Amino acid sequence: MAAIDLNREQLRRMTEGDKPVLVDFWAPWCGYCRRLGPAYEKVAQEYGDRLVAAKVNIDEEEQLAREEGIEVIPALVLYRNGKALGSVVNPGSKAAIDQFIRENLDR
Repeated sequence: MAAIDLNREQLRRMTEGDKPVLVDFWAPWCGYCRRLGPAYEKVAQEYGDRLVAAKVNIDEEEQLAREEGIEVIPALVLYRNGKALGSVVNPGSKAAIDQFIRENLDR
């Protein structure tokens, strides 16, 4: 399954559930974000049975980014049951994203 775009209300509803939600906070002008995009889409497909992969464009959702404390992008945040389990800034590769997911889902 491909990563889905979320707005503030959709993120709130989705992260309240038991299924983990991995959110990529990004912006179209961000070169690192664009470079990470293909790896993130592979993660979305590979982990589709274990988590929901989503994206939030911080240009469209500035208030949400502020509320979540996003200061540097790309930033990935893993949520479950309404809480952030962990975050990573500019993971750089699919392997780094995989490691982040493993470390935070197995808690």
